[in-house]
Amino acid sequence: MNYSTYFTRGQKVFLINTSADRDKSLFEAFSATITTAENHQFVMRPRYPLQHGDLYTLKPGMRFKVTAESYGSGMQFIGSVHSVSGREIVIHPAEQLEMYQRSQVPRMDLILDFRTFTRSSPLPFFRREWERYQSMLTNSSSAKLELKSGEINLGVGGFRHLVDKSDPQSELCMAFIDLEQGTAPVCAVAELLWRRSLPDDDRLAIGRRFILIRKTDQQRIQAYIQHRQKKQSKKAIRPRHNWELLDRMFHE
Repeated sequence: MNYSTYFTRGQKVFLINTSADRDKSLFEAFSATITTAENHQFVMRPRYPLQHGDLYTLKPGMRFKVTAESYGSGMQFIGSVHSVSGREIVIHPAEQLEMYQRSQVPRMDLILDFRTFTRSSPLPFFRREWERYQSMLTNSSSAKLELKSGEINLGVGGFRHLVDKSDPQSELCMAFIDLEQGTAPVCAVAELLWRRSLPDDDRLAIGRRFILIRKTDQQRIQAYIQHRQKKQSKKAIRPRHNWELLDRMFHE
């Protein structure tokens, strides 16, 4: 199969963990850029470091679903990590290539208590901190996080918010989002997708995508948005499979 027709040098890809021994209650992913595209293998450079001391995000044999936009459609295949060397990884395609229609993910402008913590650190550092917070978060722990009410555009895949131009923004951040009183806040690691200046404003609009989040929290976000849309008498967007948020292929 001619993978290199649809996945080419310089293309940005999103890799979702589909390894057999993964924690299936989590959605885990990372972004990379293809530096060498051959039909039997791809060399990729992750956008941020995947090693922190003796902590590694990747090891040979792990399997990922590789997704990207190509010719206006979504493309995906399953690949296995052949080797990891410095900042580059080698992926061998392992299964058939699939094309999918990119679908709209329900999103909504909301006023919620939330907070983001940015730091220029590798992904394993953020995962370790995420695991630490998971064991600490309860429905009464929001006060300790000092969440602040603010505008946020939220969806299952990520969020958009406003920050001061002077605020440093790293590639990765930890996000805490309080959906409802009496429940623990959503805790996720998110990557920076884009930043835009606002006319006549000293703030920036920041778009981030979740790369480490519990699937139950994805479901909570979806249910919350649907509930708010119904409450505001807005037509709810019918949920559809968004293959960039699923750790499986069509045939699975």
